[in-house]
Amino acid sequence: MILTVVGCAGSVPGPDAACSCYLLEHAGFRLLLDAGTGALGPLQRFADPRAIDAVVVSHRHRDHCSDLAPLAYLRDRRGPAEPLPVLAPAGTSAHLAPPPASESAGANAPAPGGYMDGLEWRDPVPGPTRFGPFTVRTAPVRHSVPALAVRVTVGRASLTYSGDSGECDELLDLARGADVLLCEAAASVRTPGAGEAHLTPAQAAGLAKEAGAGHLVLTHLRPWADPAEALRAAREVYAGPISLAVPGLRVIA
Repeated sequence: MILTVVGCAGSVPGPDAACSCYLLEHAGFRLLLDAGTGALGPLQRFADPRAIDAVVVSHRHRDHCSDLAPLAYLRDRRGPAEPLPVLAPAGTSAHLAPPPASESAGANAPAPGGYMDGLEWRDPVPGPTRFGPFTVRTAPVRHSVPALAVRVTVGRASLTYSGDSGECDELLDLARGADVLLCEAAASVRTPGAGEAHLTPAQAAGLAKEAGAGHLVLTHLRPWADPAEALRAAREVYAGPISLAVPGLRVIA
């Protein structure tokens, strides 16, 4: 399983990175984890958008899902493309789909949804979900809106993606023994209040240590964060391999 970081900025795009978007590939199957603000552009450096096979969205905040709409538009206009399965917390689609045409628009108004009909929304279910060669498990985590962490396995390889989450047992359980822990680290003393819904770099490192995870990839740093400071704080807690997510980073699980 190959992880490619497409976008990794938190809250808003930075000068060098779109918001959260991560590409997982194995045996020709392409799974996206999130599709945040600005991600469609750099995604096209790594994969044909029509060749994306499935998407898992952690939650409805725009820095994690807003580029699903342009992705659906591109696939529709460049078609033909199969409907794209999107696993997301219930209600996520309502925050992206265009409103229904008003009655005053007349009979020639476009059908509600339009190109967004190319997205096949699925709610999380207990237990595993299969997408091609990948087995996906999700767990609700601690955030300001309903949110999921995601564990993806193929063969003996595993990756856990935190999405956005404060500290919680559900995230710890999903991270146990993961070969790669792709973990947000958006909270800091410079971001008041973030600790209720996000992790600091030290907390992300503590999670990796307690879970017995392998390679820790720190992501979702806000554009004003100091990446060197984030890495220093994490290394004080966790002795295993740590990387900072940057666009184009590739990690093999």
